[in-house]
Amino acid sequence: MSFWARTTATFAALVLAGACLTQNPASIKQHLWWAGLGPVLPHETFPADCALCHEGTDWQGVRADFTFDHAAETGYTLAGAHARATCLLCHNDRGPVAMFQTQGCAGCHEDIHRAQLGPDCARCHQENTWQPFGQIELHARTRFPLIGVHAATACHRCHQGAELGSFVPTDTECLTCHRSDLARAVNPNHAGLGWVDRCNRCHLPRTWNHAEINN
Repeated sequence: MSFWARTTATFAALVLAGACLTQNPASIKQHLWWAGLGPVLPHETFPADCALCHEGTDWQGVRADFTFDHAAETGYTLAGAHARATCLLCHNDRGPVAMFQTQGCAGCHEDIHRAQLGPDCARCHQENTWQPFGQIELHARTRFPLIGVHAATACHRCHQGAELGSFVPTDTECLTCHRSDLARAVNPNHAGLGWVDRCNRCHLPRTWNHAEINN
């Protein structure tokens, strides 16, 4: 039988994450859902039998043998890190459950990139660990694929704020990152000779230390 089908119409379901409704009228005020106690899910549409999910000794957690077929009951299959997440990480006092499906990732996850990388989190992140794909694969989708020593360079060396998740678009001209290197190139004096652009005529990205004739 469906989890939701077991709900009884007569159950008032004013539940605090603390106890079941009793016959004592004086205790009813204790069962109001109070957001001040923390992130809890309103139980107005839940079954009347609290023991279906909770142990009688601890209403904060769920039974050790509790199972819920999320795919069958909600139409959304939990996989990877979603399957390992606790219910209250997604279902709490932030809004109706239906909101998450319409908002996608933003329903639960703050966009630390401030929309700089677009709305589709799956372009960079995978569901198993939330960690992004490798920077080489990500950069291959841009107008500046990483090869040679660029591929071994930390993101923040070129993208200011990258360590905080902010990736401001960067000009791909060599001087954007290598202006200080140009100033140190005195033998021969690159700036004095006017060698300030088209660095790839002599320099290849295999190493920063030596010039090579790029034929």
